[in-house]
Amino acid sequence: MNYVQITDKDRERMLATVGVESVDALYDHLPEDCRLDRPVDLVGLERGCSEPELRGRLDGLAGANRAAATGRSCFLGGGAYDHFIPAVVDAMAGQGAFVTAYTPYQAEASQGSLQAFFEFQTQVSQLTGMDVANASLYEGPTAVAEAVMMAMNVTRKRRVLIAQTLHPHYRGVIDTYLDSLGAEVVELPAEGGRISAAVVREHLDGDTACVVVQSPNVFGVIEDWADQFDAVHEESKALTIAVFNPIACGLLNTPGACGADIAAGEGQPLGIPMQYGGPYLGLFAAKKALMRKMPGRLVGQTTDADGRRAFCLTLQTREQHIRGEKATSNVCTNQGLMAMRATIYMSAVGSAGLRETAEQCYHKAHYAAEQISGLAGYGLSYSGEFFHEFVVDCPVPARELIDAGRERAILPGLDCAKLGIGGENQLLVAVTERRTAEQIDGLVQLLKDHS
Repeated sequence: MNYVQITDKDRERMLATVGVESVDALYDHLPEDCRLDRPVDLVGLERGCSEPELRGRLDGLAGANRAAATGRSCFLGGGAYDHFIPAVVDAMAGQGAFVTAYTPYQAEASQGSLQAFFEFQTQVSQLTGMDVANASLYEGPTAVAEAVMMAMNVTRKRRVLIAQTLHPHYRGVIDTYLDSLGAEVVELPAEGGRISAAVVREHLDGDTACVVVQSPNVFGVIEDWADQFDAVHEESKALTIAVFNPIACGLLNTPGACGADIAAGEGQPLGIPMQYGGPYLGLFAAKKALMRKMPGRLVGQTTDADGRRAFCLTLQTREQHIRGEKATSNVCTNQGLMAMRATIYMSAVGSAGLRETAEQCYHKAHYAAEQISGLAGYGLSYSGEFFHEFVVDCPVPARELIDAGRERAILPGLDCAKLGIGGENQLLVAVTERRTAEQIDGLVQLLKDHS
C-alpha cells in the first residue's frame, strides 16, 4: 500500500497554483446532476480508523475476491481463457527492470525495451505466418478496429464487411471507431454458425475496404479463411482481416497461410491471467506491403557504430508529435508489461509446447462436447468443426446452470443471451488444457442433473 497524504497547506498551495479557491470550484463547469451530493461510500470503512484497522478491513475485502480458476472448474471463454502460465513468466516479468506498462517516448535510449519489443514482434510474426508484426496495441478489440481503420486508409474506401460471427465486443469497438467517419458497416450473415465464401462474394462491391472474419469465431466454430479470402482477392481489391486466437495458431492454419492481408487478435492466452478483464494485449501483423500504414510502433534490428547488435524504432507513424495530422493511429501506449509476459511465455513453451497446448485444448473440448451432446435434452448448436469452444443447446436457461454450478465450484460457461450471441437456453463452453477429465465429468454431471 502506497502512503499518500497531503495537509491543508499543501492543498491550499495547489489550489493557488491552478488559480481556484476550492476543490469544488474545479467542477463548476459540470452540471449539478452530474456531481456527487453525498459523502463517498467507503464500503464499510469508517473515516479516521487506524492504519492496522484499515489494513485489516481491506484484507477482508480483498479476501472476498475469488479468482475464476482458484478451487473451481472454469469453463469460461468468450474471449478470455484460463490457460496454464509457466512459473517462469511471473518470475521474469516481475523483475523490476520489466515492471512498466509504458515505453519512454525517447525509446531509442532504452535498448532493453527495444529488444523486448523486437523479440515480441518476431514471435507474433512467426505465430501468425505474416511478414511483419508491431507493438503498442491495447487489446484484441481495439487491434481489430485499428486493422479496419488501416484498411480504409490503404484502400481509400469506406465500406466494411464484418462477419456476423465476430465477437460482439469487437463489433462494438469497431462501431465506436467508425461512428463519425462516414463508413458503411455491413454484416455478413452466418449460415450454421459460420460464413460462406458465397455470402462474401455476394456482398463485395467496388467500395469495399475490407472483410473481417474471426476464426475460431464467437461460437467457437472454425471458419474457412482460405476460401473466404480467396473470394475477396478474386473479386475485389479489398483487404482481408483475420481475427485470430494465438493458441489456435499452434494447431490450425495461420492467418498468413490462409491469405490474410492483416491479422489481429487478443494476446491474453499468451501468459496473461484473466484478471478481471484486463489489462490485456493487442496482437497485430500484416503483409510487408502494408508495413508503413501499420498503427503503433515497429522496432528493427541494426548495428551501432562499433558493429554491435542494436535496436531502434524503425517506424513510429502513429503519434501526433511525430506525424501530426498524417498519423496512422491515436494509439498511445504499448502494453509493454503484457507484451513482455507474452514474449516470455512464447519463449518458454516454444513452438512444440504451443502445439501441445493447442492439441490438448482441442481434444479435451471435443471429449466434453461428445459427453454433453449425449445427455438427454442437450445438443451442440452448430455442426461445424470447432477448436476449444462450443455452444450447447440446453433444456433449461443457461442462467440456471450457471447458478447451480456455483454451488458445486463449477463455472460451466457463459450465458449466450447475456453475451448477445444466442438464446437464453444456450451455453458457451470453453475447455482449455488446464481442465482435467474429472473436471469435465463434473460439468457433464451438473448438466445431467439439471436436464
